[in-house]
Amino acid sequence: MTNEKELINKSYYQIIIDKKTGQPIPVLGEMYMDEKENEIPDFSSIRFAQGEIYFLNQDYEAAIFKWENVLDENLKPWAQKNIADAHFELNLLELAVDIYKAVITDSEVLNMEVFLQLFSAYKKLGKLEAAINIIKNAVNLNPDYSCVTEMAREFFEECKDWGNAVELTVTEAIRTKSLQWFAVLEGYIEQGLTISIEPSYFNEALMTLFNIDKFRFERLATALWNSYKQSDYYFQWLKEINHLLLNNTLEGSYIWKMFPSLFNETYYELISGKFLIKDISEIIHSHFANWKELFSGSDSLGCLSAIIAWNEIFPSHLDASLVSEAENILKSSSWDQNGLDDGKWLFESIKKWADKEGLLHELSLFIQPMMEGSNIEEVGITKLLYIIKKALGFLIGKKVEEENTIIDNINLNEELLIKINGIQYQLNDMEESKDKAITSSFKKIKNQWIENSMITIPEVLRNCSDIVKLDSDFGRIHVRLNEEMNRRIADYMKNTALLEFENEIQRWIADCEGEFKSTQAYLDEISESLNNICGEDKIALNCDIKVLVDWKRDMDRLTRGIVHLEQENIMLRNTPLQFLLKSVGKLFGTISKSKEKLHSTYKNFIENADYNQTAHSILHPFIQQLELFERSIERDISMFFSNPFDILNRTSEEAQSNIEQHKESLQYMRENPEIYRDPLTLFELKILQYELMYAVNKN
Repeated sequence: MTNEKELINKSYYQIIIDKKTGQPIPVLGEMYMDEKENEIPDFSSIRFAQGEIYFLNQDYEAAIFKWENVLDENLKPWAQKNIADAHFELNLLELAVDIYKAVITDSEVLNMEVFLQLFSAYKKLGKLEAAINIIKNAVNLNPDYSCVTEMAREFFEECKDWGNAVELTVTEAIRTKSLQWFAVLEGYIEQGLTISIEPSYFNEALMTLFNIDKFRFERLATALWNSYKQSDYYFQWLKEINHLLLNNTLEGSYIWKMFPSLFNETYYELISGKFLIKDISEIIHSHFANWKELFSGSDSLGCLSAIIAWNEIFPSHLDASLVSEAENILKSSSWDQNGLDDGKWLFESIKKWADKEGLLHELSLFIQPMMEGSNIEEVGITKLLYIIKKALGFLIGKKVEEENTIIDNINLNEELLIKINGIQYQLNDMEESKDKAITSSFKKIKNQWIENSMITIPEVLRNCSDIVKLDSDFGRIHVRLNEEMNRRIADYMKNTALLEFENEIQRWIADCEGEFKSTQAYLDEISESLNNICGEDKIALNCDIKVLVDWKRDMDRLTRGIVHLEQENIMLRNTPLQFLLKSVGKLFGTISKSKEKLHSTYKNFIENADYNQTAHSILHPFIQQLELFERSIERDISMFFSNPFDILNRTSEEAQSNIEQHKESLQYMRENPEIYRDPLTLFELKILQYELMYAVNKN
């Protein structure tokens, strides 16, 4: 359709009106009436134009009505899009979206306009994912459409959708070959927004720029270089850029401004000791080949000497032609370069690596006699290379020493572990033995004391018959007897039973103290033995002697309880016999003949009564406490031994952990010798390179 521009701008009505004068609405009304006179009237173009006028005057409902009645197959899709536009203006966004999506047309322009309107609607609705998808569809359909790519880029940046932003920028840079798009890409790279993208993704863009503008190519490649240097893609990037340069001629009128120093710095970084030789080897040939082409004159001395030195250390890694060419250039050219700065750099690199490996202090002590009071600035290149070689030999020897140290540590910890296991078994036996012996001895004291008390208390009570006299008041004799019995029991418990118990317990505690001290003495010897194995005083198997203090306190509390006895109801019970005696005493206690009989009966009753229940009642509180104490002995002895067990367990775990760690380290060292060996080999490589450079300068 030739008038799509007018359809986009909603100015189609101007074509319809053509040269007619007057306001558009009346003019279109007259045209409508004229069309009505035709045999088969076609109102579509007039209604379409009327809809535009109503829309432009913000009468959206009227515009919608007109466009809904457009039947012309060419105008109808545009009318449907315009109906959606009217709903958009009425802020009926969801409905507008549905109408836009229903537009079916073969017109690329109309499809683009629908995409852009949908894009605006989705943004207003906050449906960012849908907005992203629709603007990508628009770009894919026609990236040259007015401002669509710039609109997409701004939106991606606004959403911080850097993946789509980078993809769009790379695609457009390649498609348009516009330096403006390459500048945008360079900005993204410098912001670190491409660091997670594989380097090969940028190959086509780099090749495109290489053929357009070599300076801008250098800038873009340098930005990627610096970005990938901090990522896991660094080696992949080096492979890609070297491959790209190898396949494109570097010779010519263009003088490379950034690459020479980049290739130089990269080489020395690769051989700094941070990377493994097997990784470097994969890219070193192409790196050397490109490096050599980028330099000219005396600037190439470092590159040429590096090629020859590498071939000396790693024969067959490089093509013979590359090595031969480097040797010929080196021989046939004159050089004037001081290698002292390079030697100083190497010396500092070795020190930095030694510091990382924890060997800097030892290395400094080793180097100090060779320096003879001079600092690095005062040392000549010959002496400096001599010192570096000696330092390298020292570090190589440390590798063997480190392995032997790890083996010694494994053996030491295994010996310690065996010793601890044996001690733990002994200590278990000792704890069990002490528990049995101490508990048994306490139980014997307890049982003997209870047995003696159960015999003596009844005797004390029976002896109370001596207070029954012929002239006693038999009406109240039972009260007096009860008081006297309690007094004598209290006296017995305090002055006899208590003293006997205290004496036995003191001897028992003294025996326990002796046992505990002998145990501690044994553990002190064990501690010393273990510390001799460890090589430091880190183990002290100290038992909890506070257990004895607790036992003394518990026994003191128990004996104080013996002093404070509860009154026992011995003669005041309502047993049949006691009731009879009390009743008879009250009735006949004043009759002389009856007194003799009562005297005899009372004495006989007191001397032959069964006092076992009374004795048990008196002793019961003490028996309970003694049994409670007895049951706690096992727990207390366990507490006595708990600290040594804890220390032994912890030391055992540490020893086991040390063994595992050292074995892993040893295995890793033996399976990956390059981790330690490669940096030292690369230092040797650099020494050889500097010797070559120095020899060339000297000649």
